[in-house]
Amino acid sequence: MPAIPAEIRAYLDDIVGVFTRSLGPDLTGGWLIGSAAQGVYEHGVSDVDVMVITATRHPREEREAVAGRIVHPALECPTVGLECVWYAVPDLVDMSSPVVFQANVNGGQVRAPMIALEPDDQPQWWAVLDLAAARQVGIPLLGPPAAQVIPPIPGPRLRRAIEESHAFHDGPDEGSPNRVLNLARLIVLVEDGEWVSKPVGAQRLAQAEPEFAAALDAALRARAEGHWIDPTLAAGLSRRLADALNASDEYASDAFARDESRR
Repeated sequence: MPAIPAEIRAYLDDIVGVFTRSLGPDLTGGWLIGSAAQGVYEHGVSDVDVMVITATRHPREEREAVAGRIVHPALECPTVGLECVWYAVPDLVDMSSPVVFQANVNGGQVRAPMIALEPDDQPQWWAVLDLAAARQVGIPLLGPPAAQVIPPIPGPRLRRAIEESHAFHDGPDEGSPNRVLNLARLIVLVEDGEWVSKPVGAQRLAQAEPEFAAALDAALRARAEGHWIDPTLAAGLSRRLADALNASDEYASDAFARDESRR
């Protein structure tokens, strides 16, 4: 398991402290996910991704108050942004569509502050993917491993989330370098059943399929430099992911059954 980056350790302690003081023993656990949980955190480039889960649902007023205590600048974020989502166990056991959360908090030095207390009418593919990834790669900040709290994600639900993520990145996100990098890691996910970071997904795919190396390298450079890229660079990768999904309709039930053994 990767070490928590030193640049954000105190910040994560502060976030956990807010939830602990506010929610007490109802707080079941908290986990670092995303790039920092996978050993590829880049300070000033990467977001800090945190997930917390309580045993029960909480009133709207309480959820809003807790979220207000961690959103930047109320709690100063040391990097580009925080993405923190709070779930309640009952909403994960009987996972609706969209996935219900207690609070979704964004904000940071670059990311605009945002507090959402219920899902909107947009596809919640990101929630499904984050929950499934947390089971495999989440680093506990408080409580047990995430796989002991988050139920397995049904294969068809996970597949739908991957397809929705694919459609989103091919739409409004088409010029983002993250589109290219996300496609690479989703290809690894579909074919190998393994959650990897965007840089690792790019590295693996470039080594296995050199025809994509130039596009992946351009996306990695653009991400580090903070600019967008020619959308056509992602076209081949987009087709590659579609082919991977079409080639293995039952991949999810096979691949994601393995995440239990990785814990």
